[in-house]
Amino acid sequence: MWNAETLVQEQVSPVRPTLQWIDDFEPGLALYQAMFENLGFRVFTASSGRIALKLASRQRIDIVCTDYEMPEMDGEKVAASIKAINPRIPVIMFSGSTLVPARVRRVVDEFCDKAGSRDQILTTIHRLLHKKRSRTLQPAPLAEASDLGHRTVA
Repeated sequence: MWNAETLVQEQVSPVRPTLQWIDDFEPGLALYQAMFENLGFRVFTASSGRIALKLASRQRIDIVCTDYEMPEMDGEKVAASIKAINPRIPVIMFSGSTLVPARVRRVVDEFCDKAGSRDQILTTIHRLLHKKRSRTLQPAPLAEASDLGHRTVA
């Protein structure tokens, strides 16, 4: 049954941030997609760097999470390529590997261990999204007396 309140809520839904999740372990992709969609994200998945880059060049992406160890193109190359497409897209390296070189940390915005908690990755995603928004939003213009309906007296 539809009522006015339900209709208004449907029409005024907030914009969902878009997350791109890249991992060659496809069962994991389905898990992360379901988990983050339930948390309010719009999620694109890619099982390879090549697919991820094609998607990132065609879609608006707010944040990227990528695995490090992948065939053909590792997470470092993926992150560098994403940054070449749009340097303002935050990239999180999400890996269980202990073999990630220190230089990779200079390419990505954050590093999260797959063995960490779901709250850790979620907190990292929200922090980077907040940081991204605060860098790109312009401050609100200052209201002048005439804008507020007040008269100025000389």
